[in-house]
Amino acid sequence: MSNLWVGIETLVLDGVPMNSVQGRRLAQMTEIALARLLEQRGTVPQMASGDGEREARNPSPATMRVPANANEARWAEELALVLYRAVDGAS
Repeated sequence: MSNLWVGIETLVLDGVPMNSVQGRRLAQMTEIALARLLEQRGTVPQMASGDGEREARNPSPATMRVPANANEARWAEELALVLYRAVDGAS
């Protein structure tokens, strides 16, 4: 099994009122949710074998539909799913 490290340098959630404590908590929860998705669904074969190294590219924005009253756990699950789909679609 390979180790996978994900680092999010910048995450823009336009129009989401969130303070710095909530932002850090959301980042931690998203990391946990993404790790769970990768464990359950696996990784992209190229990524798992290390053959898929690519240059960084300009990402396109993703759209999420989360209810206005969603808690941080819901945000984290949705963000993890968007990130997983982005990685899966990059192969």
